[in-house]
Amino acid sequence: MIALLAVYVRTLAPGVLGGDAGELQFVPAILSLPHPTGTPLYILLGKLWSLLPLGPSVAWRMSLLAAVAASFAVVVVYRAVAQAGHGILPGLAAALTLAFGPTFWEQATLADKYAFNALMVAVVLALALRWGAARTPRTLYGLAFVYGLSLAHHRTMILFAPLLLGYVWAIEGPALWRDGLRLLRLALLLVLPLALYLYLPWAEARGLPPGTWHPGTLAEWYTYLFDTGRVGMVYVDLSILGERLAFYGRTLWTDFGGVGVALGLYGLAMQLRRRRLDALFLLGGFILQAFLALNHHVPRHWVYFIPSFLIFGLWIGEGVAALPAWTLGRSPRVPWNTRIPALLLVLVIMAWILVPWLGRYQELRQAHLGAGALDPWRQTLKTGYMADRLGGALAEVAPDAVVIGDWEQATPLWYYQQVEGLRPDATIVYPMERLDEVLAWGRPVYLARTLPGVGAPWRPWAETPLVALRDEPTLALPEAATPIGQGLGGVIELAGFRLHPVVRVSAGGPEEPHPGEVVALTVYWRALTAPAHDYSVSLRLYDAAGAQVASVDSQHPVLGMYPTSSWTPGEVVADYYELQVPRELGPGELTWRVVLYRALPEGGWENLPLDGAPEQSEVVGGTIRVLGR
Repeated sequence: MIALLAVYVRTLAPGVLGGDAGELQFVPAILSLPHPTGTPLYILLGKLWSLLPLGPSVAWRMSLLAAVAASFAVVVVYRAVAQAGHGILPGLAAALTLAFGPTFWEQATLADKYAFNALMVAVVLALALRWGAARTPRTLYGLAFVYGLSLAHHRTMILFAPLLLGYVWAIEGPALWRDGLRLLRLALLLVLPLALYLYLPWAEARGLPPGTWHPGTLAEWYTYLFDTGRVGMVYVDLSILGERLAFYGRTLWTDFGGVGVALGLYGLAMQLRRRRLDALFLLGGFILQAFLALNHHVPRHWVYFIPSFLIFGLWIGEGVAALPAWTLGRSPRVPWNTRIPALLLVLVIMAWILVPWLGRYQELRQAHLGAGALDPWRQTLKTGYMADRLGGALAEVAPDAVVIGDWEQATPLWYYQQVEGLRPDATIVYPMERLDEVLAWGRPVYLARTLPGVGAPWRPWAETPLVALRDEPTLALPEAATPIGQGLGGVIELAGFRLHPVVRVSAGGPEEPHPGEVVALTVYWRALTAPAHDYSVSLRLYDAAGAQVASVDSQHPVLGMYPTSSWTPGEVVADYYELQVPRELGPGELTWRVVLYRALPEGGWENLPLDGAPEQSEVVGGTIRVLGR
């Protein structure tokens, strides 16, 4: 487990995240009410976990909790296979294929609830199978208690209720009801963990962010606890069911590989032949969980594949264990020195597990080493320090400002305000559809993502990742800017720039980027006249040899929201960009340049030439020093 956890930590999300994962980085720390269905077990456990002196931040700590939960889930899978009498190799095959599948591995690196739910699923299934084999009362009591705990975390665990009841009934039959005292104990152990839900009314009364849900009546609490507003998202659409089945199959194949899929199906067949009740119990869970995942019409629905993938991992262990004895070197008739098939089989299994491992490790490792430039829409803030750059920009908003965005952007802003204590005077609002309401408040307003068609009277200003909506033109270059003063076509001037320090969780590090990290740059434009056309922006990075190594284009300045034809003479416009330094670069200096261009009606492009050098169109803005790896 320690080795597996070390791998997860090396690929762990380094800082703040967006969306649900970001919510679970700050809600436990401040003990507020999360989105339905509340997950009280995880919130209370997360509060205790957040107090541990681990890592550079609470955000990192909460991602670590997911890694620890995922590691324990993998260990439980291993022990469930190994202790069923199947040995070490089948247990490792089941555990490691699950552990290093992209779907499970990704959730082991993010501060979301799905890795912990996988742990709950693994423990419930392992206890059930163990009780089915040994029939000890203590194991059944433990199963009841853990299943009750799982219901205090994620509602999809309800799907296992009829399966567990049927499994116990199939083994005990009418004898199940004869011992009233035992039934009472089981009921108490099952219900006792549900008392954790009493946390939710207390948390709601605190009025802390997100502050979106305010259940008061029993009907409203029912809606909240069962998330009935999203029940309508679970439905069978026959027109796309085939496409979804194909996607599930491709994901299963990607996670487990052809060898794993074959072994899993073989393991299921052998389990049906040898331990039919166990097989039917697991198959029922697999079908119900897969059916839910296939027909849950939400973004990132593949995270719901994990419980069924965990069951498939158990079948892989069964499949390896069910291979003929001579292939595993178990036959006493075969001398040790001729058990070559066993050695070859071990090598094949290890290669099947480890060959994809390196590529997946590198991909996840690189994704969390600073990669991920913010796009204008910012709907996925899950890699590098994307959310840290957005949330940290809260420091520069005007006093008593309102920042509005979607759920993905709101959660990192809340984290910085509630956990890091940044700008308690600001108000964070979501969703973006509330903009008209927010504008009526008469306070400074900032957008956390692009919003096409903002229009007059607003003059967007993006000195940081947040876009201020100003109602008057800005005429002076900010003090933080480095002046340039290079005109383009006598129409627009590159007035200056501001190079932002590289954002990292570790304080006190160098401000310059390493290869693979993101450079944040604000350019300041000044309208020399009223521009007659709408010009697009191309920001480019060049290495010492003059080769272009990165670029970013925007149809209009300020996240595409402020066409140049709307500018007034003398107006200064702040325009924020992010560029990722290529990983393959060595240390040295990069030069950044910028071009203004427009699409011609007759086709083609026209670049605005430099004033004083009409044969040139690229403004050399400055240099960026890149450190070694």
